[in-house]
Amino acid sequence: MSEQETPPAVPASEVAPVEENQPSNLNPWKFLPLLYFMQAIPVALVQEMITLVYKDLGVANEPITRWTSLIALPWSLQLLLGPLVDLNYTKRKWILNGQMLIALGLAITPFLLKMPNAFELSLGVLAITAIFSALCNIATDGFILLALKKDEQAKFAGFMSTFFRLGRLTVVGLMVFLAGLLAQVPGIDVKTPPGEFFQFKDKSGYVLRREAELIVTQGQITTKDGLSLVPEVKYGNEATALEIKGNGEIFETVGGKQAKIGQLTTASLPAFGDRTEVKQDKPVQVAQAPTVDIGGGTGQSTTSRAGSWFWMLLVLAVVYAIGRMINRTTMPSPPLDVDKRDDGNQTRFNIYQTLSIIGLCLGGYFTLNAIVRLSAHGIWALTGSDPNGPYKGWMLANDPKMIGIPVGNSGVMAEVIQLAVCSAIVVGAFGLVRRLVRGTAMGDAYSSYAKQSGFFAILFFMLFYRFGEAMISKISPLFLKDTIANGGLGLPTEQIGIIKGVVGVVGIILGGIAGGFYIKKHGLRKSFLPLALAMHVPNFMYLAAAAIKLPMPTFAGINLTVAFIDFTDQFGYGFGFAGYMIFLMRIAQRGNYRTAHYAIGTGLGALFISVAGVLSGVLQQNFGYTGFFIAVIFCTIPGMLSLLYIPHEDEPEKVAA
Repeated sequence: MSEQETPPAVPASEVAPVEENQPSNLNPWKFLPLLYFMQAIPVALVQEMITLVYKDLGVANEPITRWTSLIALPWSLQLLLGPLVDLNYTKRKWILNGQMLIALGLAITPFLLKMPNAFELSLGVLAITAIFSALCNIATDGFILLALKKDEQAKFAGFMSTFFRLGRLTVVGLMVFLAGLLAQVPGIDVKTPPGEFFQFKDKSGYVLRREAELIVTQGQITTKDGLSLVPEVKYGNEATALEIKGNGEIFETVGGKQAKIGQLTTASLPAFGDRTEVKQDKPVQVAQAPTVDIGGGTGQSTTSRAGSWFWMLLVLAVVYAIGRMINRTTMPSPPLDVDKRDDGNQTRFNIYQTLSIIGLCLGGYFTLNAIVRLSAHGIWALTGSDPNGPYKGWMLANDPKMIGIPVGNSGVMAEVIQLAVCSAIVVGAFGLVRRLVRGTAMGDAYSSYAKQSGFFAILFFMLFYRFGEAMISKISPLFLKDTIANGGLGLPTEQIGIIKGVVGVVGIILGGIAGGFYIKKHGLRKSFLPLALAMHVPNFMYLAAAAIKLPMPTFAGINLTVAFIDFTDQFGYGFGFAGYMIFLMRIAQRGNYRTAHYAIGTGLGALFISVAGVLSGVLQQNFGYTGFFIAVIFCTIPGMLSLLYIPHEDEPEKVAA
């Protein structure tokens, strides 16, 4: 899975002049590892782990990808929040207060999963948590520049990224694995009478078997290898137990009461020459009546899907809170970490500047969002208005809401109102930005970035170089988890945790190291094509896994084929990402606002990644997993073409600052 966040990095050219007046007794090992380990926790939770949580809660793929990409926007907007952090209070104060609020958000989230509107409520809390995380990240990077000497900054730059990825490994590896173990449910062994067969189905058709081991996962009863019952049987999120009666009737227990939810059926299968036909369905007689607990409660040995995530999120909040308490003791107060405010009026001006820029960007985002959704709905209407057709994902549902708020009398009307309101916000915010930012240092930093030669080629590169890989990163966990009947691979949660959180993380670390050595040996200009190919070629393996039945051998409970695909994908991403980051650092050195330009580049890149995440859900819903992976391959072509036009001068070019 691709990293959507930008790993912490301190360009060598941007080290702060901190030497003679810096205390010599500061030991970075006392505070740096924990700071960057904690920096990764909310990022990995919101951008990766929470998608699996919502999948287990029964939320559809499209809203998962759309809304989790949206609440990840604060990390994309760090370039806009930087001046607010830099000009107000100390970095140490920003970090400690931010971590306290993040810990509170993490602690509230698991309890919201038990409430009726779990998806909406938890999204709101995580969105606020993401804002505090973005502010805290800015302060952390600034604090390191003030606390470490120049040689120490270079020495520890690699360790920052390592500890960040260890934090990500803890969330998407360890926590996901443990959640899967907690939610494991014993299998239900059933057998048919002589001469009859159970009916199952997968994406290729019907399958008949005399006996099977049934499991409960993702709200469905399936076989252990992911085949669905015929007819399909689902149970609710509130169910605490399932029971199969002797006549094949399936009951769920909710609130201590049983209710029938389905019926096991069989088919007689007489032979006719060299072919077979199914005669009829009828209830199966099961010799025993197995019962399996699937919910938490007194005396029950297993935990429900929501219950397992509840405990893992709660543990994550406790770990983060403990880290914050340790930081309060171990973090020093560097002499250069001073409050730059002259008075309260300056603080208010800084806030007004920041809010006006954020208002302009968010207003523009939702304006474009409304335009795209209305255009897609128009295409759906012009191509037949079929609610079950190939463009069904582009149809606006009859859900009159604007950014989740009820408005209007139809989905189309809600989008039109959103377009009008957000366009007005853009106009008003643009006027404020011109008045508050124009002529200031902040304004000069942005204008000089846009004035550099080759700006549009650079922008095109940032938009498309990682676009396809970003789509893969959002959908691949859902592809691994979805049932075979739905086109997925039907892997259990704990196996996904090992593959994504351990195998994938090892792959991206090794790929990044290899990419750096490759660029050092051959130079960036000659390296870019191999780097880009390494990033995108593994997408064909995902396509093969979705379109054809690849052999899926296992070892120690791990699907070796999927592990190999994910390792190769992540190694290739780390390899190609090295070129992306070095290019942004070189572009940042073309003007006099190096730190600001670096932040603008990484921020724009992260913003485009969010757009790719939103698009991925729509494509997958419309065309299934196979069609989605085909679309991803086509989406990598513009990024490859951008390599022909981006500037590759060896000496950074000076621009008007």
